[in-house]
Amino acid sequence: MPSSDRPDLRTYGDPRATPVIVFTALVGLLCPLLIVAAVIERVAAGLPFAFPDATAFLLTLGATILMYPVLGVLMYSPRISADHIVAGSESSQPVLLLRQSPSIFWSVVIQIGTFTLMFLVIIWVSDGSREQLSGSIVLTVLACVWQVGYCFFIVRHKLRPGYIALSAEGIRFSDHATDTWIPWEASTSGVLTDPLYVVIVALPVRGATTSSRVPLPWRIIDDRKDSDLRPSSRRRPGHTARIDRRRFEIAPELLDAVLDHYLRDPDARAELADPDAVARRVDELRSYAPGPRWRRYGPVPVPTLSTAAPR
Repeated sequence: MPSSDRPDLRTYGDPRATPVIVFTALVGLLCPLLIVAAVIERVAAGLPFAFPDATAFLLTLGATILMYPVLGVLMYSPRISADHIVAGSESSQPVLLLRQSPSIFWSVVIQIGTFTLMFLVIIWVSDGSREQLSGSIVLTVLACVWQVGYCFFIVRHKLRPGYIALSAEGIRFSDHATDTWIPWEASTSGVLTDPLYVVIVALPVRGATTSSRVPLPWRIIDDRKDSDLRPSSRRRPGHTARIDRRRFEIAPELLDAVLDHYLRDPDARAELADPDAVARRVDELRSYAPGPRWRRYGPVPVPTLSTAAPR
């Protein structure tokens, strides 16, 4: 990724995002166009008007493919949602919460639903014998088990939009299916440079842990599927914890600024034990509006927060 000599400049986003989103959208729209072409060809040949046999399959395939660019647009949206920056509480302690986007979470649910529907259409679209019927029923059950379990965990609040929570004791990365707890003494630096993820050093020997709220088959919604912190490279000894920036409707440079502020300044963490100070910090963070540069691929400045929460 491009870099800059200025330490306050960081690069975010993926330069391939726009062409990939456009190309995927065109492929998804091609499916209903094939149906229209087949109908026109049939009518032009003097045959009665009728949809082709593969209509159901093409429509569900197109809907499944089109969910990818919809999700991509949401994950690269330039909106700033101030109400996602809030003062909350966790275990009776005040915390500063930076919440992920619920829109992105529910779009993933819809995407998985269309994918399951496509499998059901593939299973049932063709006529079959009695022997094939029993096989179709078995495949239908298998196709629906994961989807039903997914909805079950949503109802139980095991799968949910995540957040970053900062308290006087440490940082919690809560993703859709996993939680990572990082005591302040378990991190040895600020936020590491990465265009798509918030990445910080997290040492297990000092209490950093990762846990999951759901069994392994449903953990695929997060890119971290094991119970250990992700091993770091040779140049970054120890382990790292990460959370996807694109799931937030908060400017990525602002996420870095908040974490850098408390990771690099131990004295600043004392304010996180004071609910009034946390509320003042929330007001300050909401006042930042990076504007259209958010999600744009290129160096942008990381804000410098005030030393103490402004009164």
